[in-house]
Amino acid sequence: MDLGRLSNGEKIAGVSAILLFVFMFFHWFGVKLSNTSNLLFAIQSIEPGKSAWEVLDYIPIFLVVTIIATLSVAALRLMNAVRRTPIPVNAVVAILGLVSALLILFRIVAPPVFYTEATITSEGAVQFPIFLALLAAAGIAFGGYLAMREEGISLSGLRANRH
Repeated sequence: MDLGRLSNGEKIAGVSAILLFVFMFFHWFGVKLSNTSNLLFAIQSIEPGKSAWEVLDYIPIFLVVTIIATLSVAALRLMNAVRRTPIPVNAVVAILGLVSALLILFRIVAPPVFYTEATITSEGAVQFPIFLALLAAAGIAFGGYLAMREEGISLSGLRANRH
């Protein structure tokens, strides 16, 4: 396999997809326990973290679809099997990467609540690896967009003029 067949955008998207997959196993959320009763003291503690696989319902499935699509485009390019399609495959990668980044950003802004009892609430506390996953998803989006531009495809799907 000749890696020279891959465009710079496809290389960026491929490496970002691999990194996103790895980051999904890191702890994205710590578990923050809070006492919500009217006692004079408040109990707060942070337990060991939870990964994207353990906490999030459907987002990891979408992230895996994004990773598989990104790596499939790179594999097809390496095998020289990419054909001209009605929708450019790198545009699909860029859109999937953008949606993945937005889903991760949503979970940064609104961490999940694990459970709530009468006096104790357990919620997610964002940890550093989720920001790495956000950067990796943004890398997929950027790589797909860059690969689109390298193929001469504009955002409107029309062929860009080459000089």
